[in-house]
Amino acid sequence: MVLGVGIDAVDIDEMARLVADADGAFARRTFSGAERAEAFSRHDAAACLAGKFAVKEAAFKALARRTAAGFDLRCVETLEDENGCPHITLTGPLAPVLAEAGVTELLVSITNEKGVATAIVLAQ
Repeated sequence: MVLGVGIDAVDIDEMARLVADADGAFARRTFSGAERAEAFSRHDAAACLAGKFAVKEAAFKALARRTAAGFDLRCVETLEDENGCPHITLTGPLAPVLAEAGVTELLVSITNEKGVATAIVLAQ
């Protein structure tokens, strides 16, 4: 049963500007260590991070009706599996709240086209 759906789009050039700050504060505030490591190991780090940010925003939209808990963006971690497919791991206080709300799975898809990263998240 579908419990929520969210979609978001992020400008890749804007993400490149945000993560280029001198001390890396935006990236540390927004992405988990594993997400940063995965993105910065690639030649297209800004596109990768833009996709991950779009997932975070789409997940918030998909889950907002299901939880009143605070939504720290780092609680939604998007990493690639062994086949390069994105998957979401929920950490921190969000995981038990969603389990109580009946959300057992978050499906995600990310695409980059013409300088924009777009993600959709389906909560089941």
